[in-house]
Amino acid sequence: MGQKYSAVVVGLGRIGALYPSENIPRTHTAAYMGDEKVEMIAGVDPNIEARVKFRELWGSDIKLFSSVNDMLNEGFRPDIVSICTTPNVLQENIKDFTDYSPKVYFLEKPAVSTEKQCDDLVEAIGDVPVAMNYHRCWDPKHKIFFKKINAKKVFAVRVLYAKGLLNYASHIIALLVQNFGEVSSITKGNKEQECVNIKDCSYNFSLYFNQGFTAVFQGFNDINYDLLEIDVVTDAGIYSLKSGGCRQRHEKPIEDLFYPNYTSLTDSLLDVKDGQVEGLPQAVKNIVNFLDKKVGKLECDLKCGLNVFKIMEQVKNLY
Repeated sequence: MGQKYSAVVVGLGRIGALYPSENIPRTHTAAYMGDEKVEMIAGVDPNIEARVKFRELWGSDIKLFSSVNDMLNEGFRPDIVSICTTPNVLQENIKDFTDYSPKVYFLEKPAVSTEKQCDDLVEAIGDVPVAMNYHRCWDPKHKIFFKKINAKKVFAVRVLYAKGLLNYASHIIALLVQNFGEVSSITKGNKEQECVNIKDCSYNFSLYFNQGFTAVFQGFNDINYDLLEIDVVTDAGIYSLKSGGCRQRHEKPIEDLFYPNYTSLTDSLLDVKDGQVEGLPQAVKNIVNFLDKKVGKLECDLKCGLNVFKIMEQVKNLY
């Protein structure tokens, strides 16, 4: 099997440890526990209730601590450190590792909430590689989707979303940056929006990519159902992600379909089954392969995460 790697999760809340994980791991803990090359050796959370819930869910084999310093003082030296705390706390958690650097950090998004935190985080992390948990960037079906698109000429992207710029739109921004590269400009949507008293507003905006196309985001603040949809217009028709990525669709151009001498779009069968989005177990596998030097990069890294933050900040500043 080769070398095994030790892992620690700092922050034992919903995404760190407690979100229900049945067939598909939905937490950092579940992803580590499901990988044969990773041994989760400790969990850290100052909240005793979180530690109690962790123990009830995951048993007594994993040592629990109230602080990173307590863990390090006990001699624990993890290879991989997941930090699943809010940006202000995450900054302090990173500083707690000043005297000991793991081989890789796996940070939960968002890792930062201000420009200063970006600079402070980069300085505190130093040369340690960082993976950022925009899990769709590792999801196998999303990778298949963008592999098909990257073989085509892209004319435009349309994104429909609810539940906020930070919560939902950020995932799509990360995917687009990962697959299409740098954004050269950002513009405000035509429709004015009222975002007073909305903690995470779903803004309207457009991203212009250096590749030569625009991604238009249309946000909705008053929809009571799950909405996260992408349409990519290409020279081979329209490729779509529906239901937050659980469904893929392709409308293919066919000559003379409805009228003579007209090429119309129609549904095309895909070999990708509908189903839940994955990503966390594949992220852990990517980290392991990176440490084993089987791959040369982490597929969603700190640079991508900070780019997403800076894009979102520019969007908010437009309003």
